[in-house]
Amino acid sequence: MTIAEQKAACETYQGMTEIPTDFEAVWRGRWAKAAPAGEVLVERLPFQNAQAAYQQWSVPAPNGREIRARYIRPAREGAFPTVLMFHDLGRGVRGWHHMTRFVALGYAVAALENQTSVADWRRDWAALSLEDRYLDALTLAHAAIGLSSTDPARLMTWGEGFGGGLAIVAASLVPGVIRCAALNPLPGDLRAMCDGAVGTDRAVLDGLDPVSFAALLTCPLLLGTGLLDQTASPKCQYAIFNRARGPKTHLVYPKYEHERINFFENELLKFFHI
Repeated sequence: MTIAEQKAACETYQGMTEIPTDFEAVWRGRWAKAAPAGEVLVERLPFQNAQAAYQQWSVPAPNGREIRARYIRPAREGAFPTVLMFHDLGRGVRGWHHMTRFVALGYAVAALENQTSVADWRRDWAALSLEDRYLDALTLAHAAIGLSSTDPARLMTWGEGFGGGLAIVAASLVPGVIRCAALNPLPGDLRAMCDGAVGTDRAVLDGLDPVSFAALLTCPLLLGTGLLDQTASPKCQYAIFNRARGPKTHLVYPKYEHERINFFENELLKFFHI
């Protein structure tokens, strides 16, 4: 198909996901119980930058996991708009230098350090441990909101690849999120992506599908899609976008795959600049 034909075929696609009737109630309850299970251990890092303060966090999660995160904020006192940032599978957390672009806007950043690689999750989707990973993202949000340096009414979520899926999950549940940005988010439209899931597994997939979370999303959404993406199906990304209920913008890049797109990051900074 031509680019125009490919886009036209996706623009009304809603995906195969059937949102469970109790989906919102279940996940609102999980958000309420996702606060850290104990004290957040903070290691202050001695970077030579008078404009920013750097920290490494260790957060005890209520499900028994330990969450690691990077945190950076302007060095002055205040309550700052805060970006919750999530990285892709197989790719580590973005570096401190990258995070300083948000500090230049006067924002703080809490960046989750998640597991970076898994097995072929399309064949064994349970290997992603989606529920645990979603709860990690929610626990990070609780930890950030608990800081005096966080403005809880001005939160933003941003992620790429699997991190894009986490950004959508967090934005759909965390109060105070006013912007959500995702590049090539995955997973999405799980029934379509995981052909081996049959029977009751389909209902389980629906309850963990970012498409279901997108239906709860009311804040502005900026979504970027590389039309040549072979990892996160563009059609499945459209399903996420088409289910989102709030104001939304979809930027499609015909010549890009599942990769970082500088053009999108330029738009991201404009989108987050409030």
